[in-house]
Amino acid sequence: MKRAVPDRHCSFLHMRTAAQEAGMADSVFTGLEQRVLNYILDQKMIAPGTTGIVAVSGGADSICLLHILSRLSETLNTGISVCHVMHGIRGEEAERDAEYVRQEAERLGITCRICERDVPALAKEEGLSLEEAGRKARYSCLEEYKEETGADWIALAHQREDQVETVLFHLLRGTGLRGLRGIRPIQGDRIRPLLEVSRGEIEIWLAEQGIGFCTDSTNLESDYSRNKLRNRILPELREINAGVDEHFLSLAKEAEELYDIQETKVEELRKDCICRSSGEPETVVLSNQLGELTDGENTVLGELILREMERLAGQRKDLTRKHISAVRELFGRETGKRLDLPYGMTAIRTYEGVELRKDREDRSLADDGAGAEASSDENEPMLFRKPVRISVVKRNYSPGEEIPDGVERVLLDAAAVQGELILRKPKQGDMLTIHMNGGKKPLARFFTDRKVPAEQRKDYPVVADDAGILWVVGLRLSEHCKVTEQTTEVYEIEVVRG
Repeated sequence: MKRAVPDRHCSFLHMRTAAQEAGMADSVFTGLEQRVLNYILDQKMIAPGTTGIVAVSGGADSICLLHILSRLSETLNTGISVCHVMHGIRGEEAERDAEYVRQEAERLGITCRICERDVPALAKEEGLSLEEAGRKARYSCLEEYKEETGADWIALAHQREDQVETVLFHLLRGTGLRGLRGIRPIQGDRIRPLLEVSRGEIEIWLAEQGIGFCTDSTNLESDYSRNKLRNRILPELREINAGVDEHFLSLAKEAEELYDIQETKVEELRKDCICRSSGEPETVVLSNQLGELTDGENTVLGELILREMERLAGQRKDLTRKHISAVRELFGRETGKRLDLPYGMTAIRTYEGVELRKDREDRSLADDGAGAEASSDENEPMLFRKPVRISVVKRNYSPGEEIPDGVERVLLDAAAVQGELILRKPKQGDMLTIHMNGGKKPLARFFTDRKVPAEQRKDYPVVADDAGILWVVGLRLSEHCKVTEQTTEVYEIEVVRG
């Protein structure tokens, strides 16, 4: 049984006072160690009497984190152990890193767990990129070890440049205030004590202390999205403006302040304008008052709708601005109009407002299904109102041209198409490219993730060329044939009814 944790506020206040009285700031710790200690105390990351897991890859950041937390452990009244994850990718180099981490932990008298995972196999099985599969494997190992040891927290070595990369990555992917905040210092049971320390400061400290570290050769490559940002894009931006890092960090802090304001307004709206039913199916009614909000309050309304959909669905992934807008637009429609949303959710215009419902059986088509409208007495998804045919037109493409939503009309980069376009049923072994770096997912797995009913999968319409799937009609367009800034010609494909 996990021990009771003391009151956090009182414990941190007592610990800070004791540290100051002991004169620890100047006599015991280096400047960097003291900064990290102050940050841990200010953010209330580690309560006295708790224990934690330190994720250590062997690189400079995690080795620095391990040594600093080891030196601070007595002052913080905490205990730590180490977890290192081998991804099954780099062969002898990975074994070298694991052995180095083991030796460092042993030298510090800290228990170390080496966790091995076959990341390439995981990526293939779940249709993930190596980057995504590696992240999933790491957190799985860390959580398992935390549960096994009864630890209270997991320390991660994200630092200042990681924060900059994250804000930029979220901007490029498309985000709101939540994503602009970047990496959080505390996220559930995960803490990041080095978040305001730069990589340069870390390397200087390691050199001054005579501590070595390993270099992951894959960090020098630009095959992964993060590495492209780190190795190519950010250096270019820094040439344009040497202060670009500070600008991104300032943006993150401003987004945090605005997000807090938004949080307050969202909670006010939730209390006044939402009714819930815990029956079957579970429903949430967004009252008509929400449809009367001014344009200036659309952002708050959008966040409220997103959170209610997330709560019903149990996850936020694949819930986009398009879904939020589609639900918001229902306030202006006649009673009985409905939308099929991801994860088996339905939005229906009622006399009271807009009802969000999580059906027992998932009838939704996919994340791109928002706006697939049906009348109040017609529940069958649009794509299964047979027959389904397509029209294909090859034409020139003008940069900046509006891209269709992908429900019943798409644009494909003609240069990416190999051979003849055909409309067909799925075949065994079909794969769908879901990442810009070429990562693929089995079509069968894609259907499972999108909760397409099993009886409909064998006849589900897909558009393919000689190389494979290009468009799972109404659900997902292959990443490798999407329109880009270099596109000059497109195939315009549209579903034809009747």
